[in-house]
Amino acid sequence: MLLQTREILLKHIKNNSNTYFFLLLAFIIGVSAGAFTVNGLSSMQRDELTSYFKGFIDLLHNQEVDSSELLRIAVMENGKILVVLWILGLTIIGIPFIFILVGVRGFITGFSSGFIIATSGMKGFIFVLFTILPKEIIIIPCIIALGVNGINFSLSIIKSKSIKHISKENIKTNFFAYCFVTLFFSCFIFVGILLEVYILPVLIRIISPIITN
Repeated sequence: MLLQTREILLKHIKNNSNTYFFLLLAFIIGVSAGAFTVNGLSSMQRDELTSYFKGFIDLLHNQEVDSSELLRIAVMENGKILVVLWILGLTIIGIPFIFILVGVRGFITGFSSGFIIATSGMKGFIFVLFTILPKEIIIIPCIIALGVNGINFSLSIIKSKSIKHISKENIKTNFFAYCFVTLFFSCFIFVGILLEVYILPVLIRIISPIITN
């Protein structure tokens, strides 16, 4: 089963390599823009964000985390992205907005990681490596895959409008396949959310003395 799933995913990536490349490029541009934005912060903005970050670290280190509340927030935030990507895939004009959404997600990752590293140096790099990177490795590829899924479905809608002999049954089949792929990658995103909620706070408590000292 796992071997078949792996083969299907590899075939999917190979058949959509160009789309994956450009979406990945949009994400990298977003990360770069976010990292460069850190350099443009004023000293007052930098001090405020540093104070907020250290306060967040102290809170996680000294107080018990409400996992159910963290889970609710994480599901809401990632759920919004999933819903927006799904809706954009249903519209013909959604393709450029999918690229923008992936770029914005990259900007958030680049800014948060860049800021932590810029303010804490090597300590910040260690913090990013063990607390931000693990969930991003799971969630980001899924978001990009969902973007590819949305673009493909948008293109199929355009194709169905230009080719009149395509049956409604084919359109319905494509729609169910589109929804299934969305659900498939959403499950992996949920795994990333569970990691963020239940594992990363423990890692933050372990690493926080390195950052605060």
